[in-house]
Amino acid sequence: MRIYSKEQACGFRYTRAAWGELSNFFPLAVPITAGPWSFGTSEAAYQACKFPAHPGVQQRIAEAPTARQAAAIGRTPSLGIDPGWNAQRVDVMRWVLRMKREANLDEIDALLAATGERPIVEVSTRDPWWGARPAGDRFEGHNVLGRLWMELRQQLRANDPAALSAAWAGRIRAGRLSEAATVQPTAPQNA
Repeated sequence: MRIYSKEQACGFRYTRAAWGELSNFFPLAVPITAGPWSFGTSEAAYQACKFPAHPGVQQRIAEAPTARQAAAIGRTPSLGIDPGWNAQRVDVMRWVLRMKREANLDEIDALLAATGERPIVEVSTRDPWWGARPAGDRFEGHNVLGRLWMELRQQLRANDPAALSAAWAGRIRAGRLSEAATVQPTAPQNA
Protein backbone atom coordinates (compact mmCIF):
# COMPACT_ATOMS: atom_id res chain seq x y z
CA MET A 1 0.00 0.00 0.00
CA ARG A 2 1.31 3.43 -0.95
CA ILE A 3 0.19 6.88 0.16
CA TYR A 4 0.26 10.00 -2.04
CA SER A 5 -0.60 13.59 -1.17
CA LYS A 6 -3.55 14.76 -3.29
CA GLU A 7 -2.02 18.22 -3.45
CA GLN A 8 1.27 16.97 -4.90
CA ALA A 9 0.04 14.15 -7.15
CA CYS A 10 -0.96 14.22 -10.79
CA GLY A 11 -4.11 12.25 -10.16
CA PHE A 12 -6.20 11.06 -13.09
CA ARG A 13 -9.62 9.48 -13.12
CA TYR A 14 -11.81 11.01 -15.81
CA THR A 15 -10.66 11.23 -19.42
CA ARG A 16 -11.83 14.84 -19.80
CA ALA A 17 -10.25 16.07 -16.56
CA ALA A 18 -6.67 17.01 -15.76
CA TRP A 19 -4.21 14.27 -16.68
CA GLY A 20 -7.07 12.30 -18.28
CA GLU A 21 -4.91 11.32 -21.25
CA LEU A 22 -3.10 8.92 -18.91
CA SER A 23 -6.29 6.93 -18.41
CA ASN A 24 -6.60 3.67 -20.30
CA PHE A 25 -10.11 4.79 -21.25
CA PHE A 26 -8.89 7.96 -23.02
CA PRO A 27 -9.82 7.86 -26.75
CA LEU A 28 -6.55 7.99 -28.69
CA ALA A 29 -5.98 10.42 -31.55
CA VAL A 30 -3.86 7.73 -33.20
CA PRO A 31 -4.96 4.16 -32.38
CA ILE A 32 -2.60 1.49 -31.15
CA THR A 33 -1.96 -1.01 -33.92
CA ALA A 34 -1.06 -4.47 -32.66
CA GLY A 35 -1.13 -7.51 -34.89
CA PRO A 36 -3.95 -7.21 -37.40
CA TRP A 37 -6.08 -4.83 -35.29
CA SER A 38 -6.25 -1.21 -34.22
CA PHE A 39 -7.34 -0.21 -30.74
CA GLY A 40 -8.85 3.18 -30.01
CA THR A 41 -7.89 2.99 -26.33
CA SER A 42 -5.11 1.39 -24.34
CA GLU A 43 -7.82 -0.37 -22.29
CA ALA A 44 -8.99 -2.25 -25.38
CA ALA A 45 -5.43 -3.28 -26.29
CA TYR A 46 -4.79 -4.44 -22.73
CA GLN A 47 -8.02 -6.44 -22.52
CA ALA A 48 -7.34 -8.13 -25.87
CA CYS A 49 -4.02 -9.42 -24.53
CA LYS A 50 -5.91 -11.64 -22.08
CA PHE A 51 -6.88 -13.92 -24.98
CA PRO A 52 -3.71 -14.96 -26.85
CA ALA A 53 -5.29 -18.25 -27.98
CA HIS A 54 -8.54 -16.62 -29.12
CA PRO A 55 -8.05 -14.17 -32.00
CA GLY A 56 -11.83 -13.98 -32.47
CA VAL A 57 -12.19 -12.54 -28.96
CA GLN A 58 -9.29 -10.17 -29.60
CA GLN A 59 -11.06 -8.96 -32.73
CA ARG A 60 -14.34 -8.45 -30.83
CA ILE A 61 -12.48 -6.33 -28.28
CA ALA A 62 -10.76 -4.32 -31.04
CA GLU A 63 -14.14 -3.67 -32.67
CA ALA A 64 -15.90 -2.66 -29.43
CA PRO A 65 -17.13 0.92 -29.85
CA THR A 66 -16.06 2.08 -26.37
CA ALA A 67 -13.39 1.30 -23.80
CA ARG A 68 -16.10 0.23 -21.36
CA GLN A 69 -17.48 -2.31 -23.83
CA ALA A 70 -13.98 -3.59 -24.59
CA ALA A 71 -13.36 -3.96 -20.85
CA ALA A 72 -16.63 -5.81 -20.35
CA ILE A 73 -15.69 -8.35 -23.02
CA GLY A 74 -12.18 -8.69 -21.60
CA ARG A 75 -13.50 -9.33 -18.11
CA THR A 76 -15.50 -12.38 -19.21
CA PRO A 77 -13.57 -15.46 -18.01
CA SER A 78 -15.77 -17.86 -19.97
CA LEU A 79 -14.30 -16.48 -23.20
CA GLY A 80 -10.97 -18.14 -22.44
CA ILE A 81 -8.72 -15.78 -20.49
CA ASP A 82 -5.16 -17.10 -20.58
CA PRO A 83 -4.54 -19.17 -17.42
CA GLY A 84 -1.19 -17.41 -16.94
CA TRP A 85 -2.73 -13.96 -17.25
CA ASN A 86 -2.08 -12.70 -13.72
CA ALA A 87 1.62 -13.53 -13.98
CA GLN A 88 2.07 -11.33 -17.05
CA ARG A 89 -0.52 -8.56 -16.64
CA VAL A 90 1.95 -5.94 -15.39
CA ASP A 91 4.36 -6.56 -18.28
CA VAL A 92 1.40 -6.43 -20.68
CA MET A 93 0.44 -3.04 -19.26
CA ARG A 94 4.04 -1.85 -19.65
CA TRP A 95 3.94 -2.89 -23.31
CA VAL A 96 0.55 -1.31 -23.94
CA LEU A 97 1.55 2.02 -22.33
CA ARG A 98 4.65 2.15 -24.51
CA MET A 99 2.60 1.46 -27.65
CA LYS A 100 0.15 4.18 -26.59
CA ARG A 101 3.03 6.61 -26.19
CA GLU A 102 4.67 5.64 -29.49
CA ALA A 103 1.40 6.06 -31.40
CA ASN A 104 0.75 9.47 -29.78
CA LEU A 105 4.33 10.54 -29.16
CA ASP A 106 4.08 14.33 -28.96
CA GLU A 107 1.00 14.34 -26.74
CA ILE A 108 2.18 11.71 -24.28
CA ASP A 109 5.73 13.04 -24.07
CA ALA A 110 4.44 16.56 -23.36
CA LEU A 111 2.06 15.23 -20.73
CA LEU A 112 4.75 13.19 -18.98
CA ALA A 113 7.11 16.17 -19.06
CA ALA A 114 4.40 18.34 -17.49
CA THR A 115 4.17 15.96 -14.52
CA GLY A 116 7.70 16.95 -13.53
CA GLU A 117 8.79 14.84 -10.57
CA ARG A 118 5.32 14.59 -9.06
CA PRO A 119 3.75 11.21 -8.42
CA ILE A 120 1.28 10.01 -11.06
CA VAL A 121 -1.75 8.37 -9.51
CA GLU A 122 -4.71 6.60 -11.06
CA VAL A 123 -7.58 7.64 -8.81
CA SER A 124 -9.96 4.72 -8.34
CA THR A 125 -12.68 4.13 -5.79
CA ARG A 126 -12.94 0.49 -6.90
CA ASP A 127 -9.45 -0.81 -7.62
CA PRO A 128 -6.69 0.01 -5.12
CA TRP A 129 -4.33 -2.37 -6.91
CA TRP A 130 -4.14 -0.60 -10.30
CA GLY A 131 -4.99 2.75 -8.69
CA ALA A 132 -5.37 4.43 -5.32
CA ARG A 133 -8.48 5.43 -3.38
CA PRO A 134 -9.17 8.97 -2.21
CA ALA A 135 -8.84 9.19 1.58
CA GLY A 136 -9.07 12.70 2.96
CA ASP A 137 -6.11 14.71 1.72
CA ARG A 138 -4.34 11.72 0.19
CA PHE A 139 -4.66 8.73 -2.14
CA GLU A 140 -4.03 5.22 -0.80
CA GLY A 141 -3.39 2.10 -2.84
CA HIS A 142 -0.83 0.14 -4.79
CA ASN A 143 -1.21 2.47 -7.80
CA VAL A 144 0.39 0.02 -10.22
CA LEU A 145 -0.80 1.94 -13.30
CA GLY A 146 0.49 5.26 -11.98
CA ARG A 147 3.79 3.68 -11.03
CA LEU A 148 4.15 2.23 -14.55
CA TRP A 149 3.69 5.73 -15.98
CA MET A 150 6.35 7.04 -13.56
CA GLU A 151 8.67 4.19 -14.56
CA LEU A 152 8.21 5.07 -18.24
CA ARG A 153 8.80 8.76 -17.51
CA GLN A 154 12.10 7.91 -15.81
CA GLN A 155 13.17 5.52 -18.57
CA LEU A 156 12.50 8.18 -21.21
CA ARG A 157 14.61 10.71 -19.32
CA ALA A 158 17.45 8.19 -19.08
CA ASN A 159 17.14 7.13 -22.75
CA ASP A 160 16.65 3.59 -21.46
CA PRO A 161 15.79 1.09 -24.24
CA ALA A 162 13.15 -0.37 -21.88
CA ALA A 163 11.06 2.73 -22.68
CA LEU A 164 10.28 1.21 -26.10
CA SER A 165 7.44 -1.23 -26.73
CA ALA A 166 9.83 -3.55 -28.57
CA ALA A 167 11.61 -4.19 -25.27
CA TRP A 168 8.47 -5.81 -23.86
CA ALA A 169 6.70 -7.56 -26.75
CA GLY A 170 8.90 -10.65 -26.47
CA ARG A 171 8.23 -11.00 -22.74
CA ILE A 172 4.49 -11.54 -23.00
CA ARG A 173 2.05 -13.95 -24.60
CA ALA A 174 -0.44 -11.89 -26.58
CA GLY A 175 -1.11 -14.15 -29.55
CA ARG A 176 -1.48 -12.33 -32.84
CA LEU A 177 -1.23 -8.96 -31.09
CA SER A 178 2.50 -9.29 -30.52
CA GLU A 179 3.34 -10.96 -33.83
CA ALA A 180 3.72 -7.78 -35.83
CA ALA A 181 3.01 -4.97 -33.42
CA THR A 182 3.50 -1.74 -35.26
CA VAL A 183 3.05 1.88 -34.44
CA GLN A 184 1.25 4.29 -36.70
CA PRO A 185 3.10 7.60 -37.03
CA THR A 186 1.50 10.59 -35.39
CA ALA A 187 -0.37 12.67 -37.97
CA PRO A 188 1.04 16.15 -38.62
CA GLN A 189 -0.79 18.83 -36.64
CA ASN A 190 -1.65 20.93 -39.72
CA ALA A 191 -2.75 18.11 -42.01
